[in-house]
Amino acid sequence: MPEIRAFRALRYNPDAVPDLARVVAPPYDVISAAQRAILAARDPRNVVAIDLPVDLSGATDPDDKYRAAARTFVSWRSDGTLSKDPRPALYVYEQAYTPPGSEVRRIQRGFYARVKLEAFGPGSGILPHERTLSGPREDRHKLMRASGANFSGVVGLFADASGESSRLMADATAGDAVADVIDDDGARHRLWMLPEDGPTEAVVSVLREAAGRAPITIADGHHRYETALRYRDERRLSSAHEVDPAFDYLLMLLLETSGG
Repeated sequence: MPEIRAFRALRYNPDAVPDLARVVAPPYDVISAAQRAILAARDPRNVVAIDLPVDLSGATDPDDKYRAAARTFVSWRSDGTLSKDPRPALYVYEQAYTPPGSEVRRIQRGFYARVKLEAFGPGSGILPHERTLSGPREDRHKLMRASGANFSGVVGLFADASGESSRLMADATAGDAVADVIDDDGARHRLWMLPEDGPTEAVVSVLREAAGRAPITIADGHHRYETALRYRDERRLSSAHEVDPAFDYLLMLLLETSGG
C-alpha cells in the first residue's frame, strides 16, 4: 500500500511576495512560449523561472537553462523569496472554478503530501494509466537533477467511500488559508496547513490512512513520476547509507474520487 507522509513545504514567503497572483502559473506543460513570456514579465519571481526554464542567454550548452533555474532556486531560498514551514504538515487544497460553457461554480478538494516512490508493477501501491514520452521525461530529469527539488506535484486519485476524508477536508476550509489566489482563468486556489502534531494530528492520521488504504492511481504527472523514480535510483548509488532520504518521496496532490 502507498506510504503517505507529512512534509515541510517550501512556499512563497508572504512578506516577500504578498500577491501570489503575480507568481503563480498554469502547469508547465500547457504553457506556450508567448504565455511564458507574459508570466515572466509579470514578476521575475514567477514560478516559470524555475519550473519552465528557457535559454535567455544565448548559451551554447542546451542544459545551461536547467543550471540557471537551479541557481535561481537557491537564490530565492537565501533571499527570503521562499521559506520552509516550521513543522511537517499535510496541506488541504481547494479549487473553485467554472467549467467552460457553464455557469455552475464547482469545488474540488484534495491534500498535498509526500508519497514514497514505488516502481510500477504487480503489488505496487502506485498505478499508472498512460504511456510517457522520452522528451518530456528527459526535460524533467535534467531539471530535477540540477535543482534536487519537485517544483510541481503529481496528481493521484484515491477512493474513500466512507466520506470521512471529504468531510475532514471540507471542515479544514473553515480555518484561515495560508495561501489564497485567483488565477488568470478566474479559478480560485486556496491552501490550508494541517500540522501532523497538535490539534490537527488526528485529522492528518485519518487522511493518511484513507489515501493509503488502496493503490493510488496517477491522474496527471506520469512524466514527473517516472523522472522521480530515475532520480531516486541515481541518488541511491551515491547515498547508499542515507536513512529515509527525501529523494525516496515525491510531492503529490491526492484527490478523493468516490464523492462520498
